[in-house]
Amino acid sequence: MTIGKHDREENHRAAFSLMLRELGDKAIDTSFFNHGQPPFKDQILRTTWEELERQGYVESISIQYRLTAKGWLVGLTITGTAQSARYQERLGLLLAAMKRHVKPRADSAIVSLRQLADESGEPEGWIFNVIDSKAGDTENKRTGARWFGGERGRLIEIPVDFNLEPIDIISALTLQHLERIQELEERLEAVEEDRAQFHCPYCDAPFSGVAHQDYPDYHCIITYESFACGYVTADGSEHSPCSYGPNWPTLDEFDFIAKQNGNQWICHPLAKTARARRVHIYPRVGQTKEEAEERAKESAIPRAKER
Repeated sequence: MTIGKHDREENHRAAFSLMLRELGDKAIDTSFFNHGQPPFKDQILRTTWEELERQGYVESISIQYRLTAKGWLVGLTITGTAQSARYQERLGLLLAAMKRHVKPRADSAIVSLRQLADESGEPEGWIFNVIDSKAGDTENKRTGARWFGGERGRLIEIPVDFNLEPIDIISALTLQHLERIQELEERLEAVEEDRAQFHCPYCDAPFSGVAHQDYPDYHCIITYESFACGYVTADGSEHSPCSYGPNWPTLDEFDFIAKQNGNQWICHPLAKTARARRVHIYPRVGQTKEEAEERAKESAIPRAKER
């Protein structure tokens, strides 16, 4: 028999109501519910338990179930408990007891669960559920208490900014402030665009000079812009690549020819491809043939920026 959506929702509400009634002020981590025993056996559908577990509201331990922190919080809302004057009063007493530990807000405080129960007059189990579910900081997104380290159920850390409502600095700014910020951002973008014109786009090397070449046979004058890294543009298009750029040739596009000159060796990187012929790499000197070749390869190898 197929059960309608409305009936399933009502059965979920009934399950939460029965679980909270059976739980009372006991801690959720040590309180178990047997779906095959009263009061659940004849009132709660088996599929309800499976759905609640799938949604993270309960967890199964053998043939029993227990509420999760999320489930306890949802149960308070569904049953109307969270909106009741009594619950708000109890929560207020607990928050006040915790707040006293961080006055005058000099530092965070570590308090035992038992001590907090004595100071607030509330049962340890109920306080456990409040801390575990973060029920104390759900209103207005205030900063709440939490378990200290791995001491769940024993020690509670009360932060120095406990129960303070977070400040949204953006919403506090006036229209005049926001317009001023936007104006500064636009100016920074303009400055960055200007700066980029005088630096290599690949390695950020500074601009080193500009030259003009007349080609009378083609009736044109080309403007060459050079950068300290060797990157050159011709009327804005790449003429000689940067070693950090995507068009720098690989080592396989060179022949490294080493010749002895007296007590030293000189290695010349000779271009084998059209791309390699677009770059100029100076010969390298070494005390041995291998050293000269290694230095020449180091000068010809493509570069990559450190991340």
